[in-house]
Amino acid sequence: MKNVMNKFKMNMSKDAVMGEGTSSICRRGTNAETNEEIAIKIYKDQNSGGGGKVKEVTMLKFRRQIAVLKELQEPFQKTSDETLWHEQLAKITPDKVFMCLIDYSKDAQQNPSADATDGFLYVVTELAQYSLHDFLAQRREQAKPLSKDAVRHIAKAIMIAMSGLHAKGFVHIDMKPENMMMFNGRLKVIDVDGCVRNGTKVNIQDSSISFSPCYCAPEWARFLIKGEEKHIMASPALDVWSVGMTLCELVSLDAILKPQYANFLRNAQSHREAGFLFMEWLSMIQKAPLPKSVQKFDPDLLDLIANWLLVCNVSKRKSCA
Repeated sequence: MKNVMNKFKMNMSKDAVMGEGTSSICRRGTNAETNEEIAIKIYKDQNSGGGGKVKEVTMLKFRRQIAVLKELQEPFQKTSDETLWHEQLAKITPDKVFMCLIDYSKDAQQNPSADATDGFLYVVTELAQYSLHDFLAQRREQAKPLSKDAVRHIAKAIMIAMSGLHAKGFVHIDMKPENMMMFNGRLKVIDVDGCVRNGTKVNIQDSSISFSPCYCAPEWARFLIKGEEKHIMASPALDVWSVGMTLCELVSLDAILKPQYANFLRNAQSHREAGFLFMEWLSMIQKAPLPKSVQKFDPDLLDLIANWLLVCNVSKRKSCA
């Protein structure tokens, strides 16, 4: 156990790692005062031992995450953009759809900063049990497809959570099953350090933005591949496509574009080339390639995915609300 911020104990064993990204690692921990189980996210690419200079992009992601998590917990308010609002949002509290922030490392003025004791950046949140990605992978391994009721229930939870994020004026940009986690029976949005405000110009060189090729929208692929525009406007429509891909996975139990990527990988010289070829293909599709399992599963789900969410023409794509 490692003492963190004089309040928490972080489990340093291999089994305690809950997730790991390029810039951070999340571990289980406990609140020393209450013994409550918590999650502690620690940012990796920095010099440890107070005084080490934290990378600028790491600090940006850290501070952005704190600001977004705080704002997400404020009550929902009706949006001026009616397409981003649904009355159901007025009936729920944000803690039901967004991960709750408990604490974070601060400087003497209480601003988000490296911890004075060891120089690391920490974010302490409520503890999740598992991700939607883990749940679907387990069902895939067990060859246990989800029932129509289960798919409907999970799909609704995803739609409400993402509607809530968009109503708050944010775009996730990296929406996928790994970034939806189960907290005591409730599916919530996580990994908000890459979130940006709706309408923000996103620069192609911005290294604080993450995305996943199998879940990103055709217009995002065009933006990356063509390179004609230096910016793309962050829009909820980017997430809506990712939501559509995620809903397909409730039926297929795996990313539906993974076989397409694997196909490019077989014929490419490297992962980099395969990634480029995949994004080039995605940028030009006119219709989302839905697997037969999704097409045959349920007519209402197919209508939602094919005619509302996975619509290549971004102007005709609906909002989650």
